[in-house]
Amino acid sequence: MQIIRTSSSTTAGRRPAATGVVAAGIALALGLVLVGCTDGGPEPTPAPTATETDAAEAGITDIVDTPGSGEGLVGALADAEVTTCELSGDHWEVAGTVTNSSDAAASYRIYVSLLTEGGDTRSLTQVNVDPTDPGASADWATTVAVQDEALDCVLRVERYAS
Repeated sequence: MQIIRTSSSTTAGRRPAATGVVAAGIALALGLVLVGCTDGGPEPTPAPTATETDAAEAGITDIVDTPGSGEGLVGALADAEVTTCELSGDHWEVAGTVTNSSDAAASYRIYVSLLTEGGDTRSLTQVNVDPTDPGASADWATTVAVQDEALDCVLRVERYAS
């Protein structure tokens, strides 16, 4: 008669047989996985989808100055307000006002981005506002030749001392 022990006790320097079998099984499985992952073939190259290609080609950038590149700029998003942001036929009309909150005359550089719901930029347009006296307001407007529907208008506003 054969006696089978299910105890996990060990004798000095030896591990239970069940632990050794489990360890050997794990090592064998890892070895098979590694062999399957290293086929030596070339890495796949992702190809852009049709919508990614179309979006990249249709985007519009109409800026003269790189955002953040001017000397002495102050971020002034709170100074600007968007009053119109709508698709009108084959273009977007974006307009608003800017109110100089500083103590001196200031010029503004407004960057208008039209973004998809997913956050993709469909256009970036620069609007310059002439020097405006402290506390005074000035209107600004631009049109963007993008026909996409359901875009959000997002501003970056930079104020410069005049």
